[in-house]
Amino acid sequence: MELYAPEADALQTIFIGGGTPSILSANTLAQLFADIHQNFSITPNAEITVECNPGTVDAEKLNVMRENGVNRLSFGLQAMQDETLQQLGRIHTVSEFLESYQVAREHGFKNINIDLIFALPDQEIEAWHHTLNEVISLKPEHISAYNLVMEEETPFYEQWQTGKLNLPSEDTEADMFQYTIDTLTAHGYTHYEICNFAKPNHFAKHNLVYWNNQPCIGLGAGACGYINGVRYTNIRGIAPYIKTLSKRNKPIAGTENLTGHAEKAETLMLALRKREGISLETYQHRFGEGIDDTFAKTLSKWIDLHLLEQTDTHLRLTDRGLLLANEIFVELM
Repeated sequence: MELYAPEADALQTIFIGGGTPSILSANTLAQLFADIHQNFSITPNAEITVECNPGTVDAEKLNVMRENGVNRLSFGLQAMQDETLQQLGRIHTVSEFLESYQVAREHGFKNINIDLIFALPDQEIEAWHHTLNEVISLKPEHISAYNLVMEEETPFYEQWQTGKLNLPSEDTEADMFQYTIDTLTAHGYTHYEICNFAKPNHFAKHNLVYWNNQPCIGLGAGACGYINGVRYTNIRGIAPYIKTLSKRNKPIAGTENLTGHAEKAETLMLALRKREGISLETYQHRFGEGIDDTFAKTLSKWIDLHLLEQTDTHLRLTDRGLLLANEIFVELM
């Protein structure tokens, strides 16, 4: 924090996560927030989110968060079946999640996100329907619903490579996704990003920073940041991270200078994740040229296939394009 503080503007969003910060003790959380407030200026209406693993939060920790301006919580639930949670390697049960959620409400948190995953191994579509509807009944302000992605060097990936993982078919996965969209929008959630749904005035401001390709400071082992057109990734290992910091050096493992086509493509790809798409005017203002100047041929192909649509003000994915977004993004890059 001290190394980045001199070049930081007043923070408009803070997101403490990417791990399980709620596993910290109340005293350690208090120290973390004291350091944040000591090093950074924070705008009065800043969105401050803490990721919470069900079963690791209690009244004392929630009090510390409230006292330090935390106004948004994000619970990593994933599923509403204990056997599925066990298969995913999660350390919590459904009942522990429900207890944590209730305690958070009792402590006055009025902006809560719940993370869910669908298209899990052996997951029947009825199980996903049950998970989604049970979560809706809790009336969270925000729901993130992601399809399972196979990450290399994970047990699931290795099982998948050897054919030992029974995943839903692509058609079933598409049906799950469409059910998610239809059900959540019917219950008053705005589908504002491919995987994110929110009640009015509860869009995740911090995530919008990413999708709008705006600057952010990444702190912590393995964290990523984006400052002055340079994207950086921190050292992943805890010990070498601490060793580098102890020498008063930024613990950066690698950087990428985003200019020219790379910056344009990434800005376009990230913004297309939003359901409103990318503002033609905003793109023109940022790059001094229109989107068609660089991407006309590619965009024309996807527009002709009715996967993209362009209005007088925006370029966006169509409803059908949502299901094939990754194919479009790969071609843009």
